[in-house]
Amino acid sequence: MCLNPDERKTLVTSVRDLFPRFFEVLMMAENVWPDGARCSVCLTFDLDAEWVFMGNDPGVAEMPRKFSQGEYVWRANLIPRILDLLDAHGVKATFFIVGMNAVNHPDVIQEIASRGHDLATHGWKHENIEGVGKEEETYRLLQTRDAISDASGYHPVGNRTAGGELSPYTHAILVDNGWIYDSSLRGSDMPYRLDNGLVIVPSYYEMDDFHLFADYPGVAPYHARMLSPEVGWEIWSNAFDGYYRYGLCYTTMFHPQIIGKPGNMMLLDRLLNHIKKYPDVWFATAREIAEHWKSVT
Repeated sequence: MCLNPDERKTLVTSVRDLFPRFFEVLMMAENVWPDGARCSVCLTFDLDAEWVFMGNDPGVAEMPRKFSQGEYVWRANLIPRILDLLDAHGVKATFFIVGMNAVNHPDVIQEIASRGHDLATHGWKHENIEGVGKEEETYRLLQTRDAISDASGYHPVGNRTAGGELSPYTHAILVDNGWIYDSSLRGSDMPYRLDNGLVIVPSYYEMDDFHLFADYPGVAPYHARMLSPEVGWEIWSNAFDGYYRYGLCYTTMFHPQIIGKPGNMMLLDRLLNHIKKYPDVWFATAREIAEHWKSVT
């Protein structure tokens, strides 16, 4: 049976709605990426800097050593360092940006946008929004989006919740206000759509540099957690090999204050060189993946 594009999309939508779990498996088995690509690679960076802990603990502002580990992003010019490496490899990324960083560092945010990268929201102060209520959560999301737009001229349509769990309202707020994707969930190796149409571009803890290399004295989960770059290389390269084999969506979750350190930049360069040895890899921003997924599902 030969279907035209409209008929195929109608069939795909019907299968998705009637058998969502079967549909997910079907899309994994089918070559769904553009131009015959075998898998997608989505590089993402959470630009939280000093707000990573200060968002839920304002007292960090009075803790010079802990505060400086986030301030490092700005003093060491880590964003241009990361952007230069991405340019050298000819790939675009998504930067999830804390609203206050767009307010305080508009020149940096503008430079990210000017180099062709996707910008998305990542909390107003990297705070836990689980219990603030729907009205306040909506206000903070819109405030964050406006701050990024004002700094860069770029209109974000993606989000990654920061600083805690999502609220019962988060995904409804996003759809009601024009976001098309979220990258806060871990529910599949592929993008998927919620009942309200929002596309999830999943992110993965094994691809999070924070869990390997962050060392924040006094913060229990991140105290003396420094591992060898070889551990990162083994985890990240092995993960890519698996995602490539099965034709999936490989998404990183990096943080400039971690991956931007000189030695870790060499690790990122090594990882990108490894990925580029494989044929038919689609490097895409989270926005591009979400837009593509909407077009095929």
